[in-house]
Amino acid sequence: MTAANESAYLVYGEGSEKILEEVAGTSYASRLKELPVGEFLELEAVGRLDRVVVCGSAGEIKQVLKKACEEGFGVAFLSGRRQSTLRSTFQIPQGAEESLKIALESEPQPLDLLCADGEIVLWGALVGDAPPLTHSSALYERSSLRERFRMLLDAFRRLGELKQSGIRLTTAKNQEINTAATGIVIIEHDNHTAAASLVRDQLSVSDGKLSAVLLSPSSVVDYLHYLYVSLFGKGKSASLPESVGFIKSESLRIESSPPLPVTIDGESVAHTPVEFEVRSQAVRLIASDAFWAGVKRESSDKETLRLSGLPVTREEVNYVQKSLPLFTHASEERYRELFADLRRQGRSDSTFVTLMFLSTVLATVGLFLDSASVVIGAMLLAPLMQPIVSAAMGLLRSDQTLLAGALRTVFNGVLIALLSAAAIAFLLPLESLTDEISARLSPSLLDLLVALASGVAAAYVHNNQKIAGSLAGVAIAVALVPPLATAGIGIGWMSLNIFYHAFLLFVTNFVGIVFAASLTFLVLGFAPVQRARKGLGYALVTALIVAVPLYLSFTTMAFDSRVISTLEQKRYTVSGKGVQVENVVLKHAGVLVIKCDFVVEEMLSHSELVQLKHTLQSELKVPIALEAVQRIRF
Repeated sequence: MTAANESAYLVYGEGSEKILEEVAGTSYASRLKELPVGEFLELEAVGRLDRVVVCGSAGEIKQVLKKACEEGFGVAFLSGRRQSTLRSTFQIPQGAEESLKIALESEPQPLDLLCADGEIVLWGALVGDAPPLTHSSALYERSSLRERFRMLLDAFRRLGELKQSGIRLTTAKNQEINTAATGIVIIEHDNHTAAASLVRDQLSVSDGKLSAVLLSPSSVVDYLHYLYVSLFGKGKSASLPESVGFIKSESLRIESSPPLPVTIDGESVAHTPVEFEVRSQAVRLIASDAFWAGVKRESSDKETLRLSGLPVTREEVNYVQKSLPLFTHASEERYRELFADLRRQGRSDSTFVTLMFLSTVLATVGLFLDSASVVIGAMLLAPLMQPIVSAAMGLLRSDQTLLAGALRTVFNGVLIALLSAAAIAFLLPLESLTDEISARLSPSLLDLLVALASGVAAAYVHNNQKIAGSLAGVAIAVALVPPLATAGIGIGWMSLNIFYHAFLLFVTNFVGIVFAASLTFLVLGFAPVQRARKGLGYALVTALIVAVPLYLSFTTMAFDSRVISTLEQKRYTVSGKGVQVENVVLKHAGVLVIKCDFVVEEMLSHSELVQLKHTLQSELKVPIALEAVQRIRF
């Protein structure tokens, strides 16, 4: 620590008049020797025991730092009112009195210096473009939630300008990485920017290594996720978005095609190729406790490479350089594996025929027994989901071979189910509707929603073998064979009404699964949007056509629910006699037929029943017919 009468140099650059005026009014002014930057740089007597307080532009500060590296004296910074980035980066107090107290009474500590092609980088460098990682420290660190939303909107507006460029990275240990990125942010220590927030637990002031944050979104969706994490995330490198890579090394050479602009401390200075390196403990910095409190002093010879989410194969690099697609592009290897699996599952072989027949028998018997457990067993055994998902992929990619093979298998499965269930229904002397059969006779928009959700789940499960066991749950949720078995029962009973409603439920499931699975495969990157547009259009139009009768059924369901709620929640009075309506069942047959129980304290006469009917009809505003049982409650 300096003695009370020990002096220091105050080195100032052009435009520092206001700072000098503030310094003159402090209690430390008498201990400072003021010198312009130019004169100071010509001094030869500055030694390790001296300390220098510098104020000026970023370029003038770098000149003093370069001299400090050569001669070893300690350096402290004073910041002007407009130098918010410098002040935030090095945690410099705004007041001259407090800044000088730190500069003259605190001890220098070693600090690494980042250099670009031999020139000092004061707080950070940018190669290409990487919004919002490039926001200045002062703007980012103190920004409110509303301001961060503005940054989000600004970064989103620049989406059309973002383009991936092929880059080659060479680390200090000669590790060569070929990838693609929109931009790379290079920092040495925590400068409180959005980039630093993502890798804060990896930053150190004296480990002799730089940190490079690479932005390489594989799609618009990927970019939006990265924006959210970088602006509103917790900033831990362990949870970096897949579109962000991280390199920690003593040096990093960056080459690109085409050349990318290089920005140092906010000023555009050159284009790639460029080489960054760190000079370990090159300067002795005098800074506040707030600056040193959050830094690490770790040292290791190991390099850190986190590039798992970045394009590495030639196919991936070439694909992302064309334009930023809406969805992520699946790799050729990933697509080849899934495509081969779906092609195999789309075949109608002996195993498929056997399982389809057995599952239909189980489902039909379970429907007659009114046994939910037997019906669920049939759902698990049924192999129909696999060719439907294969058809979804064939439709998405306009692959006629895959689509035709899958549809042929689905058709065979439907034919097996209908004929098997019809034969069983024809041979069994049973013609009563069980609850399990009735449950398949009222398809609505809710069933379409179930099919859509199941289609998304089925496609996602097929893409991820780690959760392949979840396909059983999808099969139970969507229930493909029970509606077919119910339709087959309708054929066996010669009932067109049962066949129509049950088969409509199957068609709803089929269309919903195909559309949702195709859309999910698109999001997962298994087809470009241009190629998928035609197939998705067909699936969407078909889904809309199917939705028409489902909507009508849904409106009827909603109407029935309202009527039942109205009747059962109100107590009626007829000729002074209280009436409670219970166990309401509705039937639509020209007029609304209401089957119910009238719970009364005294039996109603015929005229009173007619009066009650008129009351209910007036309240419901539709013609009704009553089939009621009177129950006396004492």
